[in-house]
Amino acid sequence: MPDDRIVEWACGLVKHDVHTFERARKRFLRQPSAKRLHDLRTSARRLRSLHEDLHEAIPSFSIKRLRHVIDLTGEARDAEVLREALRDALDVRERRAARGMLRVLRRRERVALRLIVRALKHMRSWPS
Repeated sequence: MPDDRIVEWACGLVKHDVHTFERARKRFLRQPSAKRLHDLRTSARRLRSLHEDLHEAIPSFSIKRLRHVIDLTGEARDAEVLREALRDALDVRERRAARGMLRVLRRRERVALRLIVRALKHMRSWPS
């Protein structure tokens, strides 16, 4: 069993990261955007990493819910990144030919964003 000071320190880190995740979650739900999606994904991955690194010193929390959020946000982020990269790589003449693919990627991103919003609205908060 870890030293009490280590447990206290680890629990403080978890409390901070849970707060950061919850803040990112609420901001994303208020107004979904690419930047807020990035912030949500970053805070979820940090919390997951913290859990993996310090699982012996911290109280257990549902890592399964966190992985679910990370998986859901990955699809929207992938579609957005692909769409932006494709759009940036094309010149004006090529964009016309790629409109269909750009629309498919945008639609995929929107569907994924709706799924994220639905999942986050039904997700219980972690105890601080």
